[in-house]
Amino acid sequence: ALVGGLNEAGTRGWTDPMVLTCLTLPVAIAALGVPLRRRTARSATAKGRRGPAGGAAVGLLLNVGFYGLLYLATLYFQRLRGYRPLEAGLALLPMFVVMAASSFLAGRLAARTGPRLPMIAGLVAGAVGLAGWLPAGPHTPYPLLIAPMAISGAGTSFAVPAVTAAVMESVPKERGGTAAALLNAARQLGSALGVALFGSLAASRLVPGLHASAVLAAAGYLLGAVVVLAAFPRGGAASTDVGRPDGAGEHPGRADALPCGSPSRR
Repeated sequence: ALVGGLNEAGTRGWTDPMVLTCLTLPVAIAALGVPLRRRTARSATAKGRRGPAGGAAVGLLLNVGFYGLLYLATLYFQRLRGYRPLEAGLALLPMFVVMAASSFLAGRLAARTGPRLPMIAGLVAGAVGLAGWLPAGPHTPYPLLIAPMAISGAGTSFAVPAVTAAVMESVPKERGGTAAALLNAARQLGSALGVALFGSLAASRLVPGLHASAVLAAAGYLLGAVVVLAAFPRGGAASTDVGRPDGAGEHPGRADALPCGSPSRR
């Protein structure tokens, strides 16, 4: 309902009855789920809940900003700059080349320092890169857009695997599947919300919508960094012993700290 409301708001308007219904329905459903949430959370400590909940929030904010703005970037290159689909894909290539290259550095840094530092550094860098789309216009030279794409790609590649490791290390091993499912569900929801919301913002005027979306995406990344500071205190997830019965904490860079569906785990 939330995704549908955000998606239709661009064409129907934010005061349309169907849009308002779709936007308020999730609030009512969430309110109904509060009593159940309280009952199921009684056995868990506050520290045990903080890691998965914080990681899910960061994952949602990451995907809202990254995939929402990526969607608008493809529209920008094709509709405003006149690029063909293949040319638009090649124009976005610097972002993904940097992501692939920096993922190796991100893993090494997380193994050495724990996931907290890569999360914060990646989110702040990603915010800078996403905000770099603000000068984008019909005649902006393409070289000026390479740096924002590269910085946002590098920041995201540092943050995403670190968030996964931090969430998995914040819960006992027997609850790892639940934590991974929560994180992945939040990220998938964030992707859908980002595309729907940013698409509506740019429905009538692409450039102003792109600029507004860049501000929201950057703000979301910075908010994610604040969540990391609150949910993963220094020396918290990286050094916790909750995942090992013998008290030996799992190393943040190890493959067994990743969700079961990841390539490294397999």
